[in-house]
Amino acid sequence: MRFSAAAIVVAAALVPPCAALEAAAGKVDITPDLKSEKIWLGGFGAVGRRPEGVHDPLYARLLVLREGGREVAIVAVDLLGFYRNDVQDLRRLSGFDTPERGLYLASTHTHSGPDTLGLWGPMIGVSGVNLAYHARLKAKIADALKLLEGQLHPVRALGGHGLLDPRGLCRDSRDPQIIDPNLSVLRLVGGDGKAVATVVNWSCHAEVIGRDNRLVTADFPGPLCSRVEEKTGGACVFLNGMIGGLMTPDSRAENFYEAERIGRAVADAALALKTSASPSRALRLRDEEILLPIENSRYRLLLPALIFGHRLRDAEGNLLPRWKAWTLALREAILGLDERTEPWVRSEVALLDAGPARLLGIPGEAFPELAIGGYDGRYSFGRPIITPGNPNPPDLSKAPKGPYWRDLVRAPAPMLTGLTGDEIGYIAPTYDFKVSPHKIMLPRLAGNHYEETNSIGPSATAIVNAAVVRLIEEKK
Repeated sequence: MRFSAAAIVVAAALVPPCAALEAAAGKVDITPDLKSEKIWLGGFGAVGRRPEGVHDPLYARLLVLREGGREVAIVAVDLLGFYRNDVQDLRRLSGFDTPERGLYLASTHTHSGPDTLGLWGPMIGVSGVNLAYHARLKAKIADALKLLEGQLHPVRALGGHGLLDPRGLCRDSRDPQIIDPNLSVLRLVGGDGKAVATVVNWSCHAEVIGRDNRLVTADFPGPLCSRVEEKTGGACVFLNGMIGGLMTPDSRAENFYEAERIGRAVADAALALKTSASPSRALRLRDEEILLPIENSRYRLLLPALIFGHRLRDAEGNLLPRWKAWTLALREAILGLDERTEPWVRSEVALLDAGPARLLGIPGEAFPELAIGGYDGRYSFGRPIITPGNPNPPDLSKAPKGPYWRDLVRAPAPMLTGLTGDEIGYIAPTYDFKVSPHKIMLPRLAGNHYEETNSIGPSATAIVNAAVVRLIEEKK
């Protein structure tokens, strides 16, 4: 592991806080009870895996911030993903559902947790979501957030940012070889000098433990947070970043030792970062609703299993009746849907300012090149940007030009977080979005084009990008 500090460019127009920042942090166990709650593990293949036990607990890690009349709850759940309907439910249950009281939720994307997306049941097309467990975990998180509100006390916010060499930690399994090495932390320290919470942002799939595993585990984010908590005495919140592309652990084996090694290495690098209290922005959370077409034909065929996560809409944003999920899936199977008849869903992009940290929340698994560019090979870390012998290489002459998201998000602790507020699948650069013309999108095209088959569709990339630019430009 190699670690080096990165220069920070700070935006000129910064808004000073109008009141003291207060914080409270904690965690709540959201591990399913395997004796009473039948679940399926999600994250690999097309069907779920029945768990045989629990290796380590899953948590919702919570941080509540208050400054003046505004409150924001940051929640990181050890889950594969959480749909927008669930996030909105949690906002209502916890009371963080007004302009002055917002909730910023992200998933760590563990591939050894319960199916929370409806894609990994006992067979293809059958949801693996346990609705009773789903309701229980939302209620537990909401209750815990309410308790934390009574524990708020003044804190000092410190932010830091650096580059972490990914070799031995994370690698890119798809060309172009581009890995986001950015590592950011937000530290909150009480008046007594003791740590209240540390927020860590880094990018890699939580899948050290592979598809043969039958034990519930948080994967590397578990040991990462445990290490930070052990060293600081405060809480830890891990926010995963831009993991599309596909960012997968650079591990020697698919075992718990390797998950521990990677988690602890990232934690130690985060703890070693130098931090500063300024410049600082006032606490504020803003989000923009976006409307996205479901262009993925496999998702269209599976609409009845997926509608618990989103309400279907037409191209104008009008709600469709729930029975439409069945008729649309049938029409896709027989005739096929087109731009006039395809369903749409609402999602969101979020921007959170908290002291020296600025967090940009993306609702899926964005490719790192959308965040950092790197088409010139600067983020390939010793590998050729195009793998020799790739039968279907990306045409880099068509790659998008900057500025990229990290060029726009400027702060002492810039954080780009994925799977935030929703999970719409992979967000791939449009120029390299290549799929088979068949309705089941198989066989996948040569050159590793798995991500397209697990994406809402190619149009989402431009829609998300436009929302990012509007949010940041408006918030300057």
